[in-house]
Order: sequence, then structure tokens, then C-alpha cells
Amino acid sequence: MKKQLFNLSRKCFFAGLFLALLGFQQSYAQQTITGSVSDDLGPVAGANILIKGTTSGTQTDFDGNFSIEASPEDVIVISYVGYATQSVTVGNQTTINVKLAEDASQLDEVVVIGYGTSKKKDVTGAVSRVSSESFENQPLTRVDEALQGRAAGVTVAKANGAPGAGIKVRIRGVNSITGSNDPLVVIDGVLGGDLSTLNPNDIASMDVLKDASATAIYGVRGSNGVILVSTKKGSGKGKISVDFFTSVSQVPDLLPTLADNVGDFARIENIRKLSIGQNPTFTDAEIAALDANGGTNYQDEILRTGFSKNLQISASGSEGKIRYFLSGNYRDEEGIVINTGYQQLSLRSNIDAQISDKFKVGLNIYGSRGEKYNNFEALGNGQGSLMYKANTWDPTTPVYDADGNYNRRSIKGIASLNLNPVLTLNETQASDVDERLSATLNASYQITDNFSYTMVAGTQINNYNVQRYAVEGADDTPDANFNTNKFTSYQISNIFTWQKLFNDTHDIKLTGVQEYQNSKNVFNSYNADNLLLPNGFYFAETASGFSIGNNFGERELSSFMLRAEYVLNDNLSVTATGRYDGTSVFRPGKKWGFFPSIAAGYSIINPSKSSGYFNSLKLRAGWGQVGNQGVDNYGTFANLGSNIYAYSGGSPSPGTFITSFANVDLTWETTSQTNVGIDLGFNEGRGSFSVDGYKKRTTDLLLNVPVSGTNGGGNVNKNIGEVENFGIDVALGYDIIQNENFNWNSNLALSHVKNEVTQLFDGLEQIDGQFQAPGGQARVVNIIQLGQPLGQLNGATFLGTWKSSEATAAEAFGKKPGDAKYLRDADGEIVFGAIGNGTPTLTWGFNNTLSFKNWDINIFLNGSHGFDIYNLMQAGITGGAGDSRSFMAADQINQWTPSNETDIPATVQLFNSSRYIEKGDFVRLSNLNIGYTFKDFAGLPNTSLKLYAGGQNLFLITDYSGYDPELSSRRTAQGNADVAPGINVGAYPNPRTYTLGLKVGF
Repeated sequence: MKKQLFNLSRKCFFAGLFLALLGFQQSYAQQTITGSVSDDLGPVAGANILIKGTTSGTQTDFDGNFSIEASPEDVIVISYVGYATQSVTVGNQTTINVKLAEDASQLDEVVVIGYGTSKKKDVTGAVSRVSSESFENQPLTRVDEALQGRAAGVTVAKANGAPGAGIKVRIRGVNSITGSNDPLVVIDGVLGGDLSTLNPNDIASMDVLKDASATAIYGVRGSNGVILVSTKKGSGKGKISVDFFTSVSQVPDLLPTLADNVGDFARIENIRKLSIGQNPTFTDAEIAALDANGGTNYQDEILRTGFSKNLQISASGSEGKIRYFLSGNYRDEEGIVINTGYQQLSLRSNIDAQISDKFKVGLNIYGSRGEKYNNFEALGNGQGSLMYKANTWDPTTPVYDADGNYNRRSIKGIASLNLNPVLTLNETQASDVDERLSATLNASYQITDNFSYTMVAGTQINNYNVQRYAVEGADDTPDANFNTNKFTSYQISNIFTWQKLFNDTHDIKLTGVQEYQNSKNVFNSYNADNLLLPNGFYFAETASGFSIGNNFGERELSSFMLRAEYVLNDNLSVTATGRYDGTSVFRPGKKWGFFPSIAAGYSIINPSKSSGYFNSLKLRAGWGQVGNQGVDNYGTFANLGSNIYAYSGGSPSPGTFITSFANVDLTWETTSQTNVGIDLGFNEGRGSFSVDGYKKRTTDLLLNVPVSGTNGGGNVNKNIGEVENFGIDVALGYDIIQNENFNWNSNLALSHVKNEVTQLFDGLEQIDGQFQAPGGQARVVNIIQLGQPLGQLNGATFLGTWKSSEATAAEAFGKKPGDAKYLRDADGEIVFGAIGNGTPTLTWGFNNTLSFKNWDINIFLNGSHGFDIYNLMQAGITGGAGDSRSFMAADQINQWTPSNETDIPATVQLFNSSRYIEKGDFVRLSNLNIGYTFKDFAGLPNTSLKLYAGGQNLFLITDYSGYDPELSSRRTAQGNADVAPGINVGAYPNPRTYTLGLKVGF
């Protein structure tokens, strides 16, 4: 019996022990945990799911769902860029659903650095980010409005205020004298984009690579900096957004002229005629009638109130393993100059698919059609633009005669001798059509946990057609011309990336790229003169004179790149890059160039380990070289021009002449840059500060050198000359107020740059520019000087007027009291030289975003300082010369007289002199926008309605007397715009705009 009890007890003991061990084992057994990750808008795709302390992890799918093996004691860490990281202990849960909250300090943790991304704290180069959050409360039609003043080291200026006008972007000064200084624009990995045609509402972020250690990855394409544009992607629950706004635009102020005091104009015109020995133009009775009835202000006649509208619709989200972002934009802008305007329609489709855990593919398609109507650049402006002609036109001649027909010319034959500007604008039919289509296919495959391959294939097609019909010329007969420029390109990039973390200490990443690009350009044109049937463009075949032009160009670029990134202990970061480029534009033996860079950054205070007021402090330094292939496709060859000649009175026949000579030794222009920087974060990430100092030196400039007439004339491309840029970039951001109901964020971006030409060719200390002043004097108004910045303005030094006491001295130069007085040399000749510089040395932008409950306010100011404006518009209305000899300036009523010896000349003077140099410094309120958002509108969840109103260019603080100091104007074929900045010969005015709009999201 005892034995049986013992056996039973033993069985029970082992059974209990077995059950206990089984329970112990089960407590550590892994099980499948499923769950989802979402935010306020719906599911979050691509969130990282990691078991703490291990390398075991996964990602959420496009619906925000995940599945992972975990034990009850495991801690699951959920993270996603821009959101606060969350940790959840598994316990007895089998389903874990997490809602992420935004973390402002982490929103831009990852930045695009070209052919990949990097954590912001590991970036070693000078990179500035502009995210859509910084401009989403500003009604935008142009990308330059989003970029301007928001990235330190980046200068953005409008060419003019015309609808659809071009954008001028410069990064850390200018390098080239005759080549382009435009930065490289990369849109979703495809090189060679155009910011002016991009829909700003499609942009998720813009990362600007500024120093050579960052741009060297693009080699020959990165010499002027790189702007990496990332367009929006879809995720989560489907969303539709509609944004519509309408605008009213006006010129802020008219220029003061004697058109407002036309009687005084007539009196001063009589005095002018008497001073040159001619009879007075106006009788006393005519002057009395003008005093009583006034005249015609042609400036007012060609300006108007412009009305514009902009509609943006987008849909985004994810369905299963497909993500999508679709958008459409329609833009219709009336210009503030009569019969001018711009229309654009653009469509975008961004589709991404997760084919498998390792394979992803995406297709981006973008198409746009923009049409400028009566673009100033397409109109004849040999005597200044139409704004210039309107301000110098005879105010005593009405627009129409008694029969309702145009007064084609001045009745009195005075003031501007050009065609009536109202007639020119109303009767001109000029259409510039820009049609673009681009497609990008990107595919990536995760070969192993550490090794991946990405392919980017892109193509672009651009058709730019100009169709023009105008009445102009001395005989007032209509002309028609047409030209078409078809540009096609494609690119294939193969990107290999390997990354591995060793012992939680050494993080190594290698990126290798093989890339090929090809572009072709076909140009065709015809000109038809003196149409026999003046009924429009489509009667061009009735012209009595024809000429045609054709051109073709092709270039190829083949490249290899290797970048190595190393991070030690999450503190020390080192990046080294080498790119090898070969281009078709140079001859054998000169085609290939190698462009290296190296940069390092060290975190004295690491953001992941800090606990004090200063949460991050990093020092950066880098050096690198980039190239420039900025010559024409066949710039190393001799080129011919064509014309029609008539010999000895015979019939005209075509002929050719040399326009440029060959140079088989032509090669890369090289820019070397050194950069040092400091990044500081403080107050728990609420504040950030960065400062960079740099020096750029461009050698072997691709310079278009004139050839003397004794050697045949023309020009030749050579590698000669040097330019240097020194500068400082400063960026400061701070969340001034941050609480549940009220937030105020401010960001300041400031850039200072000093440019210097350090070497020219053949020992020269000065070469003339190509910008000629209107008026027929054939004097250039810009020069390039050794030891001085690019942008030197050329002219005589104005010393006021010859006074009565100086009559004898004036007579020695053929002058008399009341004439303009200029600085002269020892031989008595007027001295021409540098009288100013049109390149700004300091630019800044100050962006403020405030929100109070459902209200939001955006205030954006920007400024530019340290530059001059050559106000040749003012010279024209002061009676400079050429076709605009009459005095129109309002201050001419105080001109020199024997009893009132002022410094305002009473006779015609030099067009280009320091009298017309003005300081261009300005401060502008670029945007003020106020909005109110109704959440869960109409009782529908996740639906919003926002109403907003605001204004752009609301005030301008400047001493400049023209319309706007930021604008400049130039005629075609007058050289590089960067060696002739700040010159105004009648730029299209920059309007003041008032906007009202609504935005619906559901």
C-alpha cells in the first residue's frame, strides 16, 4: 500500500513538474503579433517595426498593417520619419494598434543628398531643405515664390513681373562669365528639370546642395549647385484636396512723368527746341489748351488691373500595395499690361507599387502646357521695351484720331519716335507655347539585407513654339515669324547601395552609380516681312520677303560615381565621393574629367544622447571639385553664319561667314570649393541654428573671347580666366510659442557673398560686356574688370551742370551753362568706367507661421542689399538720346535756368552716366495670408474647409525711383545675364496682388 502511494505521489510530482516546465517554456515561446499603424489621416505605410534589442523587424504595408513574431516579454518599437517613436510591451496581446503623433523635431530628419538619402545629423555637406510645410499657407503659382528667401545661400529673383516670366536662381554667387550659372534641377532623380514649369503644389520638399562636397556627386552638372525636388507620394486612406484662389493685380505706383502735367511738358519741349536752334513746337494757344484739357498718359493707357484664377485638385492614398498621388492644375493670369497674359495646364501621376517584400517600382508622369501671350521678350525692343516706349511717348498725341483710328506716330514728331505702344500691344499677336512631357520609371530590389539595386530611367520632351504677328518697323508694315525648338532627352541611372552596421559602432554605406544621358535639340524658323494682306499670322505666305533658319544639336554624358559614407559611434561622419564624367562636347583626349570631394562632420553634442538646453552641436568641413561643360554642343568647332548679299546691284544670293573659330584643346571649367559649418540645436529641438563659410574658385573659365578684325573677327572659346566667391550662409529657426492652442514658428535665412574676377586673358584688366544702351549711341553699359565683382556697370561720372561762372571752361569742350557736366581726363575726354555694380551682396528671408486654434497666419518678408540699379528707363524719360529726345521726367520742371542754376541739365545728355545709378536695396512684404479652417465640415469626419485671404508684394521699402529694384531687363543676344545684372530698360512691372481662396479636403 505504501509502495502504491509512493508511486502515485511520484507520478503526481513528475506530472506537476512537467506542467510547470511547460508553462515556463510557453511563457517564452514566440507567437505571431499582428497590428496596424496610423496617424490622424489614416494608415501609415512603411513604418518601421522592430523588436527592441534585436535586429528582427519588419515594415507596415500600404494599408498600415504588419505581422511579426514576438514573445510576451518583448518590447516592440514603432518608428516613422516625422513622428514620435513609440514602444509597446507585447504581454498577452496578439494585436497591437498604434496611432503615431507628429514630432516636429524629427520632421526633416532625413534629407535627400542625391542618389539616396541621409539622416540630417549625419550630413557632412552644406545642404538646405525647404519643405512644403514652409510655404503651404502661401498661395503659389510659381516655384520661385516657394524657394525665395527660405534657403540660405540661394538667391531667387524674378526676371520681370510678367505672367509666366522666367526664374533666376543662383546658389552661392556666380562662377561663369559667358556660360550659364543656372543650378542643376533634379526632379525625382531625373536631371535637367525646369522649375518655371513645375506645379508648386506637387512639391513635397526641395533639398539644395550648395558646397562642392555635396554637389560633386553630380560632377560636371553640379558646378552651379543642385536643387533636388521630391514630389508628393500617396499613403493611407484616400484623400482628395481642392484648392481654388482668385487674385487681383495692379501696379503699385505709376512713375511720375510730365504726362501728368502736359502743359509743362509743352513749355519744356519749346525750350529744348530753342536750345538746339529750332522753332518752338507748341503755340501759346496749344499750351493753354493742354493746361485746360490735359493730355494722354501712355503709361496709364497700357497698364490695367489684372484678374487671375488658379485651380488645384489632387487625390492621394493607397490601395493594397499601390500608392498614388494624382494632381491637376489650371492657371489663368491676366497681365497688368494690356493684352498680355499666361495660361498653364499641368497634370501629374505618381504611382508606386510594392511588388514583393524586396521589389518596389514607381512611375511618375508629368505633362504641362503653358502659353504666354504677347511676351515682352518676343517683341522688338531695340529702343527699349514697350514699357520704356510708353513712358517716353508724346503725351500731347491722343491714342486715337478724330475718326477713331490709331495715331500711329507723334503728331508733332517729338518724344518717342516709335509706333504708338497701345497700337503695338493691341494689334500684336504673339504666342509662346511651352509643351512638356516627362516620365520617370524607378525600380528597386533589395538583393540582400545589406545590398540593394535601384534603376531610374527618365525621359523628357519639350516643344517650345513661338508664333508672332506684329506691325512694326519704319514702314509700319506687318511681319510674321515662327520658330520651333524641340528638345528631347533621356537618362538611365543604375544605383547600387551597400550598407552595414558593425558592432553598433561602425556604420558603412557605399553607393555606386553608372549613368548615361542623351539630349537632342532641333530648331526651325522662318521670318516673313511686309505681309501684303495684313490680316494676321496665317497670311504670312503673302509676304514679300522670307528667310529661314535651321539648327540641330546633340550631346551625350556618360558617368561613373562612387560615394562612401562612414559613421563612427553615431558621432563622427565622413563622406568621400568621386565622379568620372565623359562628355561629347569636347574632343578626344579632353572628354573625361574626374571630380572628387571629401567632407567630415563631428557631433560634439549628439541629439540622441543630449539632455541639456543644447541638444545638438555639430562641426562640418568639406572640400570638393565640380566641372562645367557649358559650351554649345559643337563649341570646339568653327561655326558659320549665313546671310543674303547683293553684289554690284545684282540679285541677292545667300552666303556664309565665320562666327567662331575652332579650339581642339577646349576642356572642363573647374570649380573648387572649401566649406566649414556649424549646426546647433537647442531647447529640446525647438530651435536650430547653422552657419557656413565658404570659398569658391573657378578656374579654366569657358570664356567666349573676341578675335580681332585683322584675324577675321568673330570669337573663339578658350579656357582662360578665374572667378572667386567668398560667402557666409546663416539659417536660424525657432518655435517661439508652442502650446496646445497657439504656435508661432519663425525661420530666418541670410546669405552674404562677395564675388571677384581674379584673372582675365592676355593680361587684360577690363573687357567690355555686350549690353548696349538704347538710343543709337552704341555704348555698352556693363564691363568685366579684374579685381572687381561681376556685374560692373559702365558709364560716365555725372558732375551736375555747367554753371554760368564756368562758361569759359565749358566752352573749351563745346559746352555752355546748363549742359551736363562729366568727369574728364587730362586730354579733356569724358572718362568712362565702372560707376556701380548690379550684383547683391546680401539677401535674406524671414518666414513666420502662426496658428491659433483654427486660425493660421503666414508672414514672409525678404530683402536684398548692396547693389545698384542702372535705371535706363529714367534716362529715357529724361531725354537721353536716340528715339526719345524729349524731356518727360517730372523733375525737369526744375531744370537749369540762368536764374535757377540747378544740377538738372536743360539739354540732351549722355544716356549712360552715374546720374542714373541708384541704390537697389529693398525690404519687401512678399506674403501676408490669413486663413480659417472648419474641421469635420458639414458633419463629415476627416473633412475640412479652409477660407483664406491675403496679399503678395504688399509693401516695398526702397529708395529706388523705378517700379521695382528686383527686376531687370535685357535684350536677347546681349551676353550672360549675370555680368549685366541690375539694368532696367523698361522691365515689366512687378504687380501688387490681392488673393481670396478656399481649400477643401476630404
